[in-house]
Amino acid sequence: MFCAGLSSAALQSVYFREYLSVFSGNELSIGMILSVWLVCTGAGTMLGSRFADRKNDGRSPGMSGAAAPVALVLSAVAGLLAIRASRLLFLPGELLGPLQMLLVLAASELPFTLAYGFVLGSLFSRADTPSKLYGWDNAGDFLGALLVYACVLAYLRNAIIAAVALAPLVVLCGRRVRWAAPCVAAVAALLALDHASVQWKYSVPVHRIVYGHEGEIVAIGTGADTTFLQNGVVYKSTMQKPLLEQAVDIPLGERPQAGRALVIIDRGHMAELAKYPGLDVEVIETEPAFASATSRVVSPETFRPEKPYDMVFIGSGIPRSAASNRFYTRSFFLRMKSIMTDSGIVTFSLPFSENYLSPSELRLYGALQTTLAAVFRNVLVFPGEGYTFMASNGPLNRSWNVRVKTDYLVPSTIPALSDDRMESANRKPAVAYVNSQNRPITLFLGIRTWVELFGGGMIVVGALFVLACALALWVLPKTRAALSVGTSGLALGAYSVCLLLIYQSTYGALYSRVSLLLVALAAGFALGALVKKFPLSDAAVGLYCGGTLALLAVVPSPPAMLFYALHAGAGVLGGAQIVSRKNAGLGELFAADLFGGAAGMALCSTVLAPLVGIVPVAAGIGVVKIIAELAAVKRAA
Repeated sequence: MFCAGLSSAALQSVYFREYLSVFSGNELSIGMILSVWLVCTGAGTMLGSRFADRKNDGRSPGMSGAAAPVALVLSAVAGLLAIRASRLLFLPGELLGPLQMLLVLAASELPFTLAYGFVLGSLFSRADTPSKLYGWDNAGDFLGALLVYACVLAYLRNAIIAAVALAPLVVLCGRRVRWAAPCVAAVAALLALDHASVQWKYSVPVHRIVYGHEGEIVAIGTGADTTFLQNGVVYKSTMQKPLLEQAVDIPLGERPQAGRALVIIDRGHMAELAKYPGLDVEVIETEPAFASATSRVVSPETFRPEKPYDMVFIGSGIPRSAASNRFYTRSFFLRMKSIMTDSGIVTFSLPFSENYLSPSELRLYGALQTTLAAVFRNVLVFPGEGYTFMASNGPLNRSWNVRVKTDYLVPSTIPALSDDRMESANRKPAVAYVNSQNRPITLFLGIRTWVELFGGGMIVVGALFVLACALALWVLPKTRAALSVGTSGLALGAYSVCLLLIYQSTYGALYSRVSLLLVALAAGFALGALVKKFPLSDAAVGLYCGGTLALLAVVPSPPAMLFYALHAGAGVLGGAQIVSRKNAGLGELFAADLFGGAAGMALCSTVLAPLVGIVPVAAGIGVVKIIAELAAVKRAA
């Protein structure tokens, strides 16, 4: 049980990292990734429990015997290779819809999670004290997630992390050559195919790959130019010279006397800023892989400079994910305002379409203008090679005083700018949507894009979700304990997804820190397994999850340790509620918890959080669990 838990938690983290690179960092997929994992594990647990219960002597090993390690190792390796090979089925750069994502998830997660769940169910049914096995499983989860975190700090490749995580299962085979040989062969094949299988995800030859803090980074070359992709999306490129000239020289024309400037993510800004003698420039990189000798790696949200800045350049690009969206929220602009002079300018340039903005681009454009206007008195947009946004409490003038020599800006970009385009770019947006940590605009626009482009796929995914819920309700026992644990799974699933989304929109490092968040949750579950009695458990779960989630959503830039502590606390409550149910089968309760968690994760990430925000989700969690508590009290009476 311990070895199975260790490999499961480690592989869940590795798979998660691979999915983010295959799905181009789409956080809307987080709930789908985790919910498919939980549904398949829950189904395997129920099958394993019922298989073991049918045996007359109750001691048939089933999948928990010598064949179990082989099944787990082979399915784990096949799943990882299937994730990477999935991009071979789609066109380069193709946006994957919800149905396509679901198919990739099912093909890669189903084999391992079913085998893992079957092992759990079989062992739960055989044990005299199942709660102790539940504790050992969560102890394995804890160590597996911690192992991944240590490997991430050492910048090890995903294939090596998976091989290390599977090693205990290979050891379990002992001296049985017929069981150990296929396991060793599968792990060796995974390592041998590592470089080639990474290449499957990209349509052009990859020169270099780095597993960074925020994603999988690859370098590709085109002639003399170099482009870096992060999770399959362009991060920076030497071919963006016209946009970089505009991004630097237009804002500096507004403040000729600027003495200090801050660059958050250098996409070539420093090369252009070097043209301004006497300008003191500091650079912050959020990704250590791109840090130079003159830059510092620090969170911009917590950075405190010695002196205020006259200019703040944000180089994160179009916010396509919650990780990049954090640089465009109201709380972030307020933070930048606090480190600038009274007339300082915060500016960023985004490569929107030049002549026609799509509906999604229009909504994002309007949200950026509205959010800037909610913090600064003056907002001005220069529509040239892309769009340069400038915001300040000081004056902003439409006179483009460029003080340095440029290759594109002065000769072509400024002369081509018409009055009509200038007026259109600075027109007050029709949609007054303030981008916030509670409701990131990227999630909202992501769900709208899915509906617009993949309407049929959304319907199919919705129908499959309803079918899965109906099947779960049909096969699960109709008892008070199942209702209590199932609704807690729903609450904790929604809670975990929202916590991950807030963490990503605050720090943008979920790619490298997801294992640490899972460490906290697993530690909580393991501690909760030691609890003997837990009165009013439903109310406790609801009040804790609803209250702490609302706190994270409204507090600007909550400290990282708070995320870990609160996730651990949720795990303690969830684990304690399961093991304190003395008159119910642990295998079926575990399945109810997993099915509920899957439903909560799927609903929260793809519908609730994008459309209504995280605070209403927190309130809903509290209401659901209070109703479950009242129902339990009424039934007991």
